[in-house]
Amino acid sequence: MDVGKAIRDLRVKAGYSQDKLVVQTGISRSQLYFIESGRCVPRVETMEKIASVLNMRVSDIIIFAETHYPST
Repeated sequence: MDVGKAIRDLRVKAGYSQDKLVVQTGISRSQLYFIESGRCVPRVETMEKIASVLNMRVSDIIIFAETHYPST
């Protein structure tokens, strides 16, 4: 499952640019880049911030990732 791709897709679907999400969550732009590119897995606290801004639960993001980007 690719949580980073799921976050990117959900961010775009919600109409957020990377810059806007960075401002709303307080995470760094480089951190968001590394998450969305799959170079790192976000911490629970970071997932909670992102989910909150996107009006979702962390579980919603994980389910989206499992559904759209399953592990091979």
